[in-house]
Amino acid sequence: MSEIEVARMETEAGAVALRMAGAGRPLVLLHGLGGSSKSWIRQLESLAATRRVIAWDCPGYGDSDDFKGGKPKTADFAKALLTALDKAGVGDFDLVGHSMGGAVAPWAARLAPLRVQKLVLSATKVSFGADDPTGYDLRLAERRQMDDAGFGRARAKGMVGEASPVFGEVAAIAGEIRESGYADAIYLLKHADNRAILPTVEQPTLVIAGANDKIAPEAATRAVADAVPGARMAVVQNAAHAAYLEQPAEYNALLTAFLSE
Repeated sequence: MSEIEVARMETEAGAVALRMAGAGRPLVLLHGLGGSSKSWIRQLESLAATRRVIAWDCPGYGDSDDFKGGKPKTADFAKALLTALDKAGVGDFDLVGHSMGGAVAPWAARLAPLRVQKLVLSATKVSFGADDPTGYDLRLAERRQMDDAGFGRARAKGMVGEASPVFGEVAAIAGEIRESGYADAIYLLKHADNRAILPTVEQPTLVIAGANDKIAPEAATRAVADAVPGARMAVVQNAAHAAYLEQPAEYNALLTAFLSE
């Protein structure tokens, strides 16, 4: 297994942490609202055999600084990502965006169309805040009122369910999310609407859904595939919102097959 290293890159949004492993063509992974770079451990461990795998902590999460200026938009996170990758010496790369990361990834593809070669959008939506704005407010209230362990368990119940073998892992990662970073990410998602940008995506695109996902149900994820010209759709069975952890072998096989074409 390749050694995993974490490095912080200075950007206009503050320092952004990148968790990296392996060598080869860069594969960049963007986590969701309830995750961090640690969410991608199965991909860092497995795919680094043939790729340089890079998972970020978005601003306000993990080892990254809080977003400078507050009230970030999807394009702001995309710009911070591209700057961090510049500082890490990354040129062209393939990009995977999961859930919230799937809202940011199309903007990175739009801002750097010659650098982003292939795009994978995982368990994500066309728009977020318009669907359930008060739901995001309730999640932020939970973060403010609950201790870390309680908040982690609450988020994991929605992401994978208590019966999932990775429930504890998902809960532990969610429990590490800082209130300040969560508040900024909530603001981003409440204003995330990619109805205009998805039809302009030029990169070959794969959209992945979890068959049992209640956060980004298959129908909502399929709407993303319908909006991106030429996108293909794949559904991971026996997986909810965190298919990359629940069914890593199938998830990684989908990535490898698509990205190696």
